[in-house]
Amino acid sequence: MSIAIAGAGVAGSYIHRLLSVRGYRSVEIFDVEHRIACGIHPCGYGVDRSFDALVRIAGLDPADYVLHVPPRLLARVESVAVRTSVFMIDKPRLVRELLAGAGVRHEPVDVGRYDLVIDATGVARAYAPPLPDDLKARVVQWRVRVRKPVGTTFMATRRLPGYAWIMPLDEVGSEVHVGAGCRAGTGSPARELTHPAFRRLDVERVVCACGAHIRLSGPDFARIVHENVWAVGEAAGLVGPASGAGNVYAMTSGLRLVEHLGDAPGYVEALRKAFVELVPEAAAVRKVVLGRLPTVRDLVHIRRGWARAGVFVSWHEMPRVLLAMGRAFVEAR
Repeated sequence: MSIAIAGAGVAGSYIHRLLSVRGYRSVEIFDVEHRIACGIHPCGYGVDRSFDALVRIAGLDPADYVLHVPPRLLARVESVAVRTSVFMIDKPRLVRELLAGAGVRHEPVDVGRYDLVIDATGVARAYAPPLPDDLKARVVQWRVRVRKPVGTTFMATRRLPGYAWIMPLDEVGSEVHVGAGCRAGTGSPARELTHPAFRRLDVERVVCACGAHIRLSGPDFARIVHENVWAVGEAAGLVGPASGAGNVYAMTSGLRLVEHLGDAPGYVEALRKAFVELVPEAAAVRKVVLGRLPTVRDLVHIRRGWARAGVFVSWHEMPRVLLAMGRAFVEAR
């Protein structure tokens, strides 16, 4: 089988590693050239404990990539303390070592030349068919050094429905990933979106900054496989709509793809079993980002989405969290 992997991010590099370990040799990997400091686009660093087993399957040691684990496994959502299993990894190093010196070709894929083309192009979905009800969010992010250490924090944006975050990238919390996401197409300045996060920080210097989009529309299982093109990771809609989590989902879907090579229905069914709950989560998030009040059922799916991403908000704390969401909704109006 001749295989082309389009995209050398987490999903594409992970699949390349798994195929190499299994002895596949007719595999080529393609990507665009990234002109940003870390070479990873987008540059989200968060994973949960599922990461460890997935990395071991690829023959690597997950401990080599850990940058920061929240003390006592606690984070904050607005002013509310919550349990979390989210921790930060060195994503650029992970991708480099998954590729292990593989020659990445910076050119378009000739789809007809290969038995299988794996679309791991993320939000671009460059080779799989377009999604009819696609929903994307704009993301702005910085890596900064701060004078006063801070902990993992999530918060609502204020003028537009969305969320912002602060995630430490070293054990003392002196370097952090800070950013925000909201519905695509807004003309708001990047610093306005991230104001709730930056006002909590005493910034010493900016290390790097970039912008991107992420897919919030969830998976469309009827459009994951099209002829010889199989979508994976974010290209398949496998991003947590309520959380933006995607690294572990990308690796999980990559593992399912490798396990079902030559069996397209089996691959789609495996993804359906693993990710079907993203569908109602995406419907709930769509209401919020389009400026509509969520129902109680929607809030249940959003809370479950946070939990799937490793952020656990107890029911008795939900009213305080929802008050912040409501404030963001009112200010967005």
